[in-house]
Amino acid sequence: MPESELKRFYIVREHPVRIISKCKSHSKGTLGSFLIGFCLFYCVVSWVPQILSEFIPATNIDLFATYTDADPAMLSQLPATPLVIILYSVFFSGVFKLSECLYTLTYIRNRKADYRAFTESFSFYLKTLGIYLVQMFLVAFWSLFFIIPGIIVALNFSQAFYILADDPDKSISKVLTESKIMMYGNKMNYLRLLLYYVPYFMIAYIPAAMASAAVAKFSLNEPALLIITLLTDIPIFAARGIMSMGRTVFYELMINKGFAEFKYAGQDAFRELETK
Repeated sequence: MPESELKRFYIVREHPVRIISKCKSHSKGTLGSFLIGFCLFYCVVSWVPQILSEFIPATNIDLFATYTDADPAMLSQLPATPLVIILYSVFFSGVFKLSECLYTLTYIRNRKADYRAFTESFSFYLKTLGIYLVQMFLVAFWSLFFIIPGIIVALNFSQAFYILADDPDKSISKVLTESKIMMYGNKMNYLRLLLYYVPYFMIAYIPAAMASAAVAKFSLNEPALLIITLLTDIPIFAARGIMSMGRTVFYELMINKGFAEFKYAGQDAFRELETK
């Protein structure tokens, strides 16, 4: 890899606890508005296919049974995932990922939740679809050679939608290549940061676990089960929003080469620990 390319980016050596602390300082007084927007967006993103699947109940098993001669006994052992959810994920995950990046970048840089950022990604739908499909294909391919190569590929491309958010004119290949270069020397640090958010998700899953235990004791109809599932998703979306801030700050560290170079509204929240 050319040395000139490597010099463009920064090896993030800041401890995850430090990054999380600075995110908390940055979000004082505005965290609620940020999470409300984040949760509302992912409620729509998550709830639409689940509701549609109630009206279009066809599953992947139905598709296999119709167009293949697979053994029915084998098919019965596969998870019956509604086709609506599968197709929705394939065709819209990319544009939703870009929406999240645009929204969180706007918040980090302006210290203000701007809900309009969620809609800006749809102008680049085809490019987001292409990036997502290439990512999924390469991750799936390398995962065939044990799980570790697949994880490495996923980490290499983890910054792709942030790069696209900053410059939508870049091509798919340019975005993916630049993400791979940025993550050179940063993969383990990035993975370590993500692991520090595991406790947030463990806490967020408590309502879902409690609801699951309660549902097991009572006979509920399908609409009631769906409503409970949708409501218990909200804490998980909030945890995802908190982690999204950390992931975004990690990206900002790479392109700004450290906290001291942040030049955004609310930058003092990121620099306040630099003087201590």
